[in-house]
Amino acid sequence: MVLGYVYLVVAATLWGTIGVAYKLGLQAGADYEWLIVGRPLLAALLASVHMVAERRRPGMWSIAIGVFALGPLYVFYPQAVARVGAGLASVLLYTAPIWVNIASYKALGEPLTSEKIVALFLGVTGVVLISVPGRLIVLEPLGLLLGLASSASYSLYILLARKAMVQGVPVIEASINPILFAAPATLLTVHPDKPPTLLEAPYMLYLAVACTILPYYLHVKGLKHVEAGKASIVSLAEPLVALALAYILLGEKLTTPQLLGSTLVLAAITLTINK
Repeated sequence: MVLGYVYLVVAATLWGTIGVAYKLGLQAGADYEWLIVGRPLLAALLASVHMVAERRRPGMWSIAIGVFALGPLYVFYPQAVARVGAGLASVLLYTAPIWVNIASYKALGEPLTSEKIVALFLGVTGVVLISVPGRLIVLEPLGLLLGLASSASYSLYILLARKAMVQGVPVIEASINPILFAAPATLLTVHPDKPPTLLEAPYMLYLAVACTILPYYLHVKGLKHVEAGKASIVSLAEPLVALALAYILLGEKLTTPQLLGSTLVLAAITLTINK
């Protein structure tokens, strides 16, 4: 159980570096569109090489998770960010623990305890305080809908991955292989008009390996030991890590609401792990 939480925290930490990696790439002159599509496409290429080397074939769980969960997430979330801004899109995405805990109670038989409810309140409130203060909020209806759709897609990924682990599906089948079926979805909304250059290469490689392949593998490995509901709350460490890295590496200022939000997220994660 403890090792499962370690996997989940490390995965969230790696995902938390995504925003900083994008910003550093853009500051270096890398093409924004290739940073967006390069991450899943290169990850899919590496996943396919690994699958061929291991002489594996993707199964139904890989297809289901890739097509119905990760693929839509890759489409909905960037569009939500473009329409309502990163702050509000992040808040909408991280309502996922609410939906996961409700759905896992109904579909997976996980208990919905008072501790989980308190942790959900603390965690989601913390994310709001971390993400919203100081940002321009645009209440555009389609953007709000896309943000909620990204949350639903992320929730479905966690639920399907947990179900797969309960049924004894190999970790790689529910973590890395689904990327093969999810990656092409990014080309539905982002269309680079020129080939990538060597300038994009190191950022794309980092985003593909450290922000996609490794965290998905570790996250699903964590779901092998931890309930979906609890795992979703622990994953709220991601915006906390993103905030800390933005302060350390980009020199962004921390506000009082953000510090309070960070404290609430840490309290939520601590309460979840200790129960």
